[in-house]
Amino acid sequence: MLPLVFAATLAAAPAIKPVLHYPPKITGNCHPARVHFTGTIESGTAGPVKYAWARSDKPSTATFTLTFEKPGTLPVTYDWLMPGPNDGWVVLHVISPEDAHSEKVIFHVPPCGK
Repeated sequence: MLPLVFAATLAAAPAIKPVLHYPPKITGNCHPARVHFTGTIESGTAGPVKYAWARSDKPSTATFTLTFEKPGTLPVTYDWLMPGPNDGWVVLHVISPEDAHSEKVIFHVPPCGK
């Protein structure tokens, strides 16, 4: 049997780790420019993981689900079309089976021709 302190430490270990890569890839002209984000979600267990993309211009509304057949890491991507120059940020937010989020990734879409 595990000592109570050790067992509590194991139970508190995070099972989910969202990672958003920096920098995002910006392509296209500025009408629109595409900001392409890539990342991963690591899960310590099999099963569904529900996530969303939080943006600087609005709260998350759409949710997505990854199904892990076994513990491991799966890729995620997100595209944001910008009609012109803009600054912003994106966060990868895991909603369940536990709440976790990536670091905020900031981006800058320069004016046309720059």
